[in-house]
Amino acid sequence: MKTPVAEWPAVRDVVRELDLSQVYVNRLVRQGRLRAVRTRLGWLVDPESVQAYARERAQRRAVRAA
Repeated sequence: MKTPVAEWPAVRDVVRELDLSQVYVNRLVRQGRLRAVRTRLGWLVDPESVQAYARERAQRRAVRAA
């Protein structure tokens, strides 16, 4: 089920969740790797795309560790 945009996290929340810098999260948004919308209050990021990115990141780490 899709999360309403009003409930999407702000970039600062994604930064904390993924333990990345704000600059890098903004770059992921610009590159389209994280789906986001710009509002008057700032960027809101699709939580499903955050979870997908986290899964991809974990897979890349596992491959490197193997």
